[in-house]
Amino acid sequence: MGRREIFRLARSMASQPSETPQETLLELVPLVRWHYAKCSSTNGRYLMETPSEGFTLYQRPPNGRYYMRYSIKGQGQQRASLGTTDPVEAERRAQSKWIKACALAEVGLSVSKKQFEKIAEEFIAGIVLAVEREEKAEYQAKQYPMIIRKYFVGYFGAKLMSAVKPEDVDAYWVWRKEYWITGPGSKNPLIEYTRTIKGRETRIFRPVKEGYPSESTLHKEALLLRQLFEFGQRRGHTTEIPEITVPKNHRRTNKSRPGFTMEEFLHLREVSEQRVREFELSNGETSGKNQRVYQDRLRLHCFCMIAGFTGMRPTELFNLSWGDLEVRKIQMENGEFSDVTVIQARGKGKERELAAMPETLTFFNLLRSLFYVATNGMPEDDDPVFFNHQGQRIRSFKKGLAELLEAAGLRTTRDGRTRDSFSFRHFYITQQIREGVGHHLLGRNVGTSSKMIDAYYSKIRPTDEIAQLIPDWTKQRIVDYRRK
Repeated sequence: MGRREIFRLARSMASQPSETPQETLLELVPLVRWHYAKCSSTNGRYLMETPSEGFTLYQRPPNGRYYMRYSIKGQGQQRASLGTTDPVEAERRAQSKWIKACALAEVGLSVSKKQFEKIAEEFIAGIVLAVEREEKAEYQAKQYPMIIRKYFVGYFGAKLMSAVKPEDVDAYWVWRKEYWITGPGSKNPLIEYTRTIKGRETRIFRPVKEGYPSESTLHKEALLLRQLFEFGQRRGHTTEIPEITVPKNHRRTNKSRPGFTMEEFLHLREVSEQRVREFELSNGETSGKNQRVYQDRLRLHCFCMIAGFTGMRPTELFNLSWGDLEVRKIQMENGEFSDVTVIQARGKGKERELAAMPETLTFFNLLRSLFYVATNGMPEDDDPVFFNHQGQRIRSFKKGLAELLEAAGLRTTRDGRTRDSFSFRHFYITQQIREGVGHHLLGRNVGTSSKMIDAYYSKIRPTDEIAQLIPDWTKQRIVDYRRK
């Protein structure tokens, strides 16, 4: 068998790695005859050129070990240590590596065997760069590197990406679910974060919340893991991506967020107003700590009312600027004219126009007055609707809202679900359906589909419309009752 035939056979077998064991490929190596030209010395290296093949052997004194270098089209020059001083063994190992390299290149794989963790670091660097260029959202540079390093690299580590099989991914999900219970995370009482506060990096620690990750968390991580494998595939480190799906939880649970009934919403409004009045005046002082608490609670009150009367997502509310608001005068059903706020909502990568309830005008005016107090000036179009004491945009009322809901006794439902800022959206949609607003028009206003409204948002119970559920089929019900 000639050399060309041997190489053709080796490449053919390597193109089907799942069907050809590595040992079979290596058996071809002794069949190839080695032809060498005379040795020459260059810069302290002893070269042995092999004109019939695509690699070169050389030695590095003083240990005299042999190395090889070769070039693969599109992948540049490669160097590798052969780990021996014996020229015959060096030839055999070099030929073996050369055949493997040709076989890998033939099927589109990278010759350089990068470990999973190194590919992951390249992927992270790409995310950070994309965020700096404003091609990706800022949160990706804050959240994704921690997830990738702690979980993905923590499990796959030094493994080659091309060696990761579907059964490895299945085993990863088992490990991931137990990470904070019995796995590596159980040994760390605190989670460390790095945050930039006032231009300086600060380390923040918080206690670990022992528990299993939610299905939504695992699904988000599955999407990120698939993106990482797709990145490795584009770089030629793997040809096939294993199936990356989170094992299904067959236990039936109520996944929808809880909303409010009308009575609960009115009770929350009353408690919120009472909490604001507690710090409205502090011995006649108009500044100081008490005044700041008063402004914080008033801003939170406005947030809750606007959220309840618009059904906007929290992200859309925090993205609001004063230029996104427009007051229009429309004719109501009773023939009277009323001012209505029209809002340009931006969130989830989309933008839409929505009509807010007239009640929101009062709370927008309150926020406008608070902005004047904070900045000594009326807000411009680019200024945020929800702001801190310096007039800067804020992104969360999480802590304050949790305290308000606790004070109102509405933090959790009877079945253990926790209310949050999304609960106002569920309340708004349910109330609009009760008032006869059609699903299609309502879905366009709140930025969702009729299917999602039925599946997750609507909290209407059959008993809420008892009169419609007990019609008099025979038209004799009242007569029969009178006879009795």
